[in-house]
Amino acid sequence: MTFKDLSIKRKIIYLYLPLAIIPMILFAGISMKFYESAIIKRSLSSMSDNNVLISDRIDGIISEAEGSATLLTISINRLLNSDAFHGMLSNDIKLYNLISNELAYAKLIYKTIDSIGFIDIDGRLYYSDYELQNGRNAITDSKMYEILMATTGNSVWFELSNRDYLTKDPDQKMLTLGKKVWNINTGATIGYLFVNIDEQVFTDLIKGQLADYIVYNVGHQQLISTAEDGVSNVKVAPFLSSAATSDILSTGGERTLISKVHIDKLGWTLLSKADLNLFTQDLANIILLIIIMLITIILLEITMTLALNRLITNPIMKLKNGVEEISKGNFDFRFKMKTNDEIGLFAMSFNHMSAQIKKLLFDVEREEKKKREYELALIQQQIKPHFLYNTLDIILKLSQLGQERKAQKVTRRLADYYRNSLSGGADVISVKNELKITLDYLELQKLRYSDVFDYRIEVSELMESIMIPKLSLQPIVENAIEHGFKYLSETGLIRIYDEMHEDAYEIIVEDNGVGMSEELMNKLNQVLSDPSDHQTIKSFGIKNVSHRMKLFFGHEYGVYIVSKAGVGTEIRIKLPKDGQYD
Repeated sequence: MTFKDLSIKRKIIYLYLPLAIIPMILFAGISMKFYESAIIKRSLSSMSDNNVLISDRIDGIISEAEGSATLLTISINRLLNSDAFHGMLSNDIKLYNLISNELAYAKLIYKTIDSIGFIDIDGRLYYSDYELQNGRNAITDSKMYEILMATTGNSVWFELSNRDYLTKDPDQKMLTLGKKVWNINTGATIGYLFVNIDEQVFTDLIKGQLADYIVYNVGHQQLISTAEDGVSNVKVAPFLSSAATSDILSTGGERTLISKVHIDKLGWTLLSKADLNLFTQDLANIILLIIIMLITIILLEITMTLALNRLITNPIMKLKNGVEEISKGNFDFRFKMKTNDEIGLFAMSFNHMSAQIKKLLFDVEREEKKKREYELALIQQQIKPHFLYNTLDIILKLSQLGQERKAQKVTRRLADYYRNSLSGGADVISVKNELKITLDYLELQKLRYSDVFDYRIEVSELMESIMIPKLSLQPIVENAIEHGFKYLSETGLIRIYDEMHEDAYEIIVEDNGVGMSEELMNKLNQVLSDPSDHQTIKSFGIKNVSHRMKLFFGHEYGVYIVSKAGVGTEIRIKLPKDGQYD
């Protein structure tokens, strides 16, 4: 019997098993190598990144101290060269307090500074902390003082050490920045500044890390700071003097990842180390897992191949027949699968899709019907028989009174209003054209209600090209006149302005009318936000405007109300920034 004469099940077994076993064996060997290499690479990279981060923080501490020294140099010069002291040092207690206050203030600003001392050329000691005066007689005889005397004003960093002067506690190790302070105006030496940083500041930076860290001064063979004592100086000595920034040290069967970074300002080296075995101890578990998986896969392949036709082929044929039924337009067809596997979920998705398509067709038909209803409402809004009657009545009365010019003006406004309202049959027009319609309407209403209200239009010209459904503003303005000012004893004001937000563009119609209660406002906003809400509200025009917005631009756009009883009302029209609509 040849291979082509075998059953499909046997063909799958003979072809698939070698494809499953051989890759797994290769995967086991290769993955171990790459996994270990990747661990080493990622670990060294992570250690290097942490080294850089900690060194940057140390550099920041150093820069803060140098910045404080520069600031204090300027502050001392400012005080000494003021009109009160004329650049002269003295025993004036006011000057002493002012300089001491500057030292204390600098320490308060720079949190990493432990203390600050300043000794002037007459031997007076100023300090940020009272304890610095201990051992003050030893300051002028110290090596630090001698070194600063020979400088030209540049900052000098002294080695981290214990001392019994210029420190709050002789047991504290201090890193000290020294600086000669010159008189900026005369060039004469004023004194010498000492800024102290406690060693604990650096120790706190390297505590609690995954790796062990030390800060080491290679040039002076000095251990600066360490949070752990797990790194032997003998081990790392060759590495500290080498050009490499990371390496793997092997000692007694243990491999150690080691990384360093230089802190150039102080000549320090930040070094970190971690035991590689801690990162690679899962390799043996992975190998065992791969062997178990290999055996399991072989057994499962044989078992699953035998059940393949029964579990997969028959449901697939059912799916095929069902898809053909749906493709013919029978969206009432439903798959009846008893399983919850991928094929069962596939059938459920098809059932859901069929139902959604049917619902979508129904929604499209319903939305089209709504759109036609709102278009009819728009036509009714354009006609406005009572508005036309009132305006014609005004024209007649003006003619009877012999005010033909005014009557002509009203007639022209009325013609402009209806011409702009038609807009060539377009449903959506620019904000600019919509404002023209609204302006014509306001002017006509002003002739009728001359003492009732006034208006201001403050819409940005840059935004006038944004599109808006036609006759969106006029119903809102009409509502403000008829309801907002009806019981108002003073002259009302309608203000139309716009706002550009991050997610939308808004046009606001604001009035100072009677306003409304919070309960009524919330009820109206609910009706305006939900097109399916059939509650009747006082102004059908505003509801019409909001629902047309949602039809054209989407449900997130439309009209909402902000009002307060006795204060006034804002009707906000929310539009898309680009004015695009379906």
